[in-house]
Amino acid sequence: MAPGCTRLAPIPLILASLRVRPRTALGATILAWSIGQLGIVGYYLGTLRLPVPVVGGVFLLGLGLAAGTVLLARTLLLRGRTVTAVLTVPSLWVLGEYAASRLFPHGAWWSLAYTQADVRPVIQLTALTGVWGVTYLLLAVPIALAALLRSLRPTRTPRLGSPRPALTCLLALLLSVGGWSAWSLSRSPDPAEPLTVGLVALRQPEDGLPIDEPSGRDLLARYVPRVSGLAARGARIVVLPEKVFAVTDATLPLLVDALQQAEARVVVGAVLRRAGTASNVALVLDPSGTIRTYEKQHLIPGLEDWLTPGDDEVIVDGRYGVAICKDLDYPGLVRRYRAQGVSVLLVPGLDFTSDGWLHGRMALVRGVENGLTVVRAAAFGRLTVTDPGGRMVGEATAGDAELLVTAAPTTGLGTVYSRTGDWFPILSLVLFVVSVGGAVGRPSSRPRRPVTIRRLP
Repeated sequence: MAPGCTRLAPIPLILASLRVRPRTALGATILAWSIGQLGIVGYYLGTLRLPVPVVGGVFLLGLGLAAGTVLLARTLLLRGRTVTAVLTVPSLWVLGEYAASRLFPHGAWWSLAYTQADVRPVIQLTALTGVWGVTYLLLAVPIALAALLRSLRPTRTPRLGSPRPALTCLLALLLSVGGWSAWSLSRSPDPAEPLTVGLVALRQPEDGLPIDEPSGRDLLARYVPRVSGLAARGARIVVLPEKVFAVTDATLPLLVDALQQAEARVVVGAVLRRAGTASNVALVLDPSGTIRTYEKQHLIPGLEDWLTPGDDEVIVDGRYGVAICKDLDYPGLVRRYRAQGVSVLLVPGLDFTSDGWLHGRMALVRGVENGLTVVRAAAFGRLTVTDPGGRMVGEATAGDAELLVTAAPTTGLGTVYSRTGDWFPILSLVLFVVSVGGAVGRPSSRPRRPVTIRRLP
């Protein structure tokens, strides 16, 4: 969905809800949400292969948040509590997203905030609040605009007659977010020690080719000149996708010997089988012969149940952290890396073609949240390099593709979110209590009765 569409989508429903009964407003919201979800059901069921009950649960969660937002905003606006509606109703959706990130096995994947990833002034808010603040803004602005538009039309509801409360809230939101964004965008990482990094992704199956079989040896033979070529052009680090090869302790030297010929550090995804278990790993191969192994911590339910998750971070040279694909759906993992001094994340990924843009932008958002450079190579998605300010430094579509970026920052930016974590959902809980209290309490003012003037005989 385009960024502007997300910001404007709730306005028609909120406007219509002010003119109809609650039951009608609820029905309209159910219909609108159902239509909007039709395009993504196939992705849930076919691509992610989520069980039908899980898809139903996700649908009902979103429907509940949409209906609750519309009806709560309607009640408060009709009661004359415009400021309360604008500033507190968005907390409902924030709490829903946060609860989903904690209860469902997909982290913060289900957030509206990623729709704004290409709008740098908006996405700077994540450095303060995480994705939760952007979600809040995406609901607060439409509620304010709906209240403002309604107040500008002739109405029989006196409490909606003045545009001042809605306009004041709208200006306060825009000025506060705009001020934060202007300050954030004015910062830039230290230009010293820029990193030249290469990314390459060739066509492969989803779960890796055995390195000791002809198909695996052929893929390796095609990767070696690509990696060596990027190193010859100045790449100090070359990142390959997730699950490129399948290896064991006995066959791992075949991969290591081939890729360590390049004069660069190589990060390659593989399936490592040992002692009756299999792990999704990222191997960090140094020209000196050193091998570091990172095991993916957050596996995809259903698709990766046959793999064993890891539980440790891997940091190279004090500043380079390693993660794999879905790990970046979890803000907490990236915050832990930042707390340990990491300023660059090296991320082999896979993706499923249709979600390549989304996962590439989720990586961008994780970088802005924590002030990191993120280097991510996905086999069926995008090759991306983003800087701590959310700038797309380099991007290419996977499929026999490579990318060379010559000036990726290696120093990070300090952020409030990386130091304080998920404080905004706690604030949202307080705002939600205020919102419900305003909805069940008495109206803020009573409509004035018309005054009849009688002429004296």
